[in-house]
Amino acid sequence: MAKETQKTQKRNSNKKSFRDTIKYLEKGQWNSLKEVIDNTRDRLLIKLLYSSGCRVNEFSLMKIKDVEFEEGYIHIPAENTKTKESRTVRIGKELLNEMKGWLKDNKKAGDDYLFDSRQSERMTPRRIQQIVKKYAAIAKIECHPHTLRHTHIVHALQEGVPINAVQAQVGHKRLTTTEIYSKLAPKQVKEAYDKAKFE
Repeated sequence: MAKETQKTQKRNSNKKSFRDTIKYLEKGQWNSLKEVIDNTRDRLLIKLLYSSGCRVNEFSLMKIKDVEFEEGYIHIPAENTKTKESRTVRIGKELLNEMKGWLKDNKKAGDDYLFDSRQSERMTPRRIQQIVKKYAAIAKIECHPHTLRHTHIVHALQEGVPINAVQAQVGHKRLTTTEIYSKLAPKQVKEAYDKAKFE
């Protein structure tokens, strides 16, 4: 029994320490970040990183063929995910229209990856990090690609998106991981569950 108690305490301690490491942008900070971006590609990249809630490695591997413009989804193949499970992420119509226009003007036949660079056919996670940090510095905030993932999760919960839908969007293997973020948006999560009449 003592061993079980120790295990439970350790799990709770780990959850607490993970929660304490979650860095996300308040909505005002997120708006400030968007406002300082003066490059169309970079604005699209950062908005898509936020909207998808993807890990930066998953994001760097996104291909044009994986985007379903009519359905409003981007497919993430299993081999590109941390959990080795495929998923489909929802993207808003306005952002998809921006993406469609940008691709039409900037991509040519044969291009595979959604974002590339002068040095390689796909933009590396390191390059994406540099772009995010560049604009974060201009906006005078601290932000990394993973900050945008955390921000997506917290904002979605604050807006009342059901927690299991958030879990599916961001690819958490366990609901308990997503639940840790609910500590940062308790009122909204409670309202979402109450609305569902969950007992």
